Amino acid sequence: MGKFALLLPHAPDRYTGLSESDYMDIIKDYVAWTEELTAKGIYEAGHKLTDDLGRKLVRGASAIEVLHTSAAELAEVLGGLMIIRARDYDEAVDIAKTCPHLVHNQTIEVRQIAEVGGD
Repeated sequence: MGKFALLLPHAPDRYTGLSESDYMDIIKDYVAWTEELTAKGIYEAGHKLTDDLGRKLVRGASAIEVLHTSAAELAEVLGGLMIIRARDYDEAVDIAKTCPHLVHNQTIEVRQIAEVGGD
């Protein structure tokens, strides 16, 4: 079994203006999905990223520049990520298709995690 990251992008304003009740309904969908996958031994971890856009570091000719991007400049922001176990990309994609992120947003990116080091 390999490990795969599900990257969860969304529009910068996707959750702006939602009532607390509507937001909690969305959270409940994710919790139910992760509990189901955890019971099957598929779900490893997940993290919601904060709503700020973070920082981007760019190495220039003489220095490293720290960039602050505004949400208005972006089509999508990375809202979080999840780690799952799957035999291969096909199985990882099938699992990702069941993720509630595709109900509440447009895309999920599936990336295999490379095994490095070890015995």
